[in-house]
Amino acid sequence: MPNIVGVEVAKTSILCCTVDSSQLPSDLAKFARSYTPVTLLSNISGLQTLLELGSHYVIEPTGDYSKIWIDLLQANEKTVLRVNPRRMAALKMLSGITSKTDRYDGAFLALYGAINYTNPEAFLSEYAEDLREAVLDHSFISRMAGNHQRRLWQLLAREWPEACRTANGTKPQQNRKFLASQPTGLWRFIAGEDIAPRFQAEREAQLSESIGCGLSELSRTLAAQVCEMERRQYPIEQRISQLLEKPEFEPYHKVFELFGFGVMTRASILARVFPFHQFLDVDGKPIRLVVPSTKSDRRHRRNKSLNAFRLALGNGTRLYQSGQLEKRKPAGPSQPRSALFLHVKSKIVIPSGKGFICGPHYLKQHADFYHSLPTKMAHKQKVMKTVGRVVKDLYRALLAGL
Repeated sequence: MPNIVGVEVAKTSILCCTVDSSQLPSDLAKFARSYTPVTLLSNISGLQTLLELGSHYVIEPTGDYSKIWIDLLQANEKTVLRVNPRRMAALKMLSGITSKTDRYDGAFLALYGAINYTNPEAFLSEYAEDLREAVLDHSFISRMAGNHQRRLWQLLAREWPEACRTANGTKPQQNRKFLASQPTGLWRFIAGEDIAPRFQAEREAQLSESIGCGLSELSRTLAAQVCEMERRQYPIEQRISQLLEKPEFEPYHKVFELFGFGVMTRASILARVFPFHQFLDVDGKPIRLVVPSTKSDRRHRRNKSLNAFRLALGNGTRLYQSGQLEKRKPAGPSQPRSALFLHVKSKIVIPSGKGFICGPHYLKQHADFYHSLPTKMAHKQKVMKTVGRVVKDLYRALLAGL
């Protein structure tokens, strides 16, 4: 039976607790209060001591500091079990511990691992964590490239206005397609790179006859940086595609097909909600609570599973109340919220101007819902209300289909 090591990660050190999985303490709270923690610094000596403590290590993958230790342990052929912080906290609360300290967290990470190490479903998927990191990297590069592109269009309006519109009056393509290995020809031409000879000659002729003042050094530099950033995205997209093909995700893709989700939208969702059972109770049922109402003396039912699912996709809200002031603000990660916002914009709002929307079952439903909203409602509010509808339908579809 392996020794289970709970690793609570801080900025410059880690606190470790070791539990023999064959000799679990009968009183978990008493053990957490009485054990002797091992505190190690983030250096080579600390790593060497850590590797000698056991064979299975339980860590909350909550930040870059924890990823360093996960990588080091895996590089040394140790088994790393990533635990959802909510599950570890639930075990701690069940044992009667309400305080939040590194000492208690280290103990209950080890105890949770010792209780569940034979059950893979009790821990987070390595693929989902890798997918989340790849999606965040891709999103970060997209934001950087977008800033450069916006400044480029401003410069081109003065330096080469003819390049800002195609022959039919639309804006030329500025972003490469998913899994395309090269940026668009316009940015490569401005950056001074070689493009297809026919297009090269057309661009040179158009630039020489332009009424603009000519390309500046800043425009060429920005275009070169856009090309470099988009080329950096290409291997990340390959990695995302490979991860999405993992057999664990196959049942989720069957549900996603009904919603018409694109590749990056699927990746953004899976990175946050896989495995889906993390939102359910031990019997695989939704967690429903009866709580007092803040507006009356009555009590109402609250679907805790749905609320947690919405929060994971950035569609949750948090209440801020002070005195007479009471308001709700968006809560949860911004990346999946943005992905779902763009899904509604690209699959419902933009096609709406072209006529009837056809496609997967839920996509048509969501288009009807979007058009049923009051015309006086602000555009962004209509989109976000549609996103909320998408998230709720997705929760119910995953609950029924998995």
